[in-house]
Amino acid sequence: MIQITIYRKPEDSFRGFQVIGHADSVTEGADLVCCAVSVLTLNTVNSLETFTEDEFDLTEQEDLGLVQVTFLQEPGREAVLLMKAFELGVLTIQEQYGDWLKVIIREV
Repeated sequence: MIQITIYRKPEDSFRGFQVIGHADSVTEGADLVCCAVSVLTLNTVNSLETFTEDEFDLTEQEDLGLVQVTFLQEPGREAVLLMKAFELGVLTIQEQYGDWLKVIIREV
């Protein structure tokens, strides 16, 4: 199962997110849940790097299926929008594929 934790601040901002695990819903390479989550995750990281000035720590460990993003300061407007888009995407996937994906919104 893939577990995604999104670290939100009370004032509608974010501290970061963590994705860990593998869906294992079907054979490797044909796993649509894993592919969808991977695309959203990588696109969010790449978009944060390309379209914002925000600094963040990035941790990746492929064998665990781990990607962790932690903002080093309060994220700007563009980063918040990208994080909202990521949150919407993973919550939408969870609605249909909740057996393989769990999203946790943790207020920090």
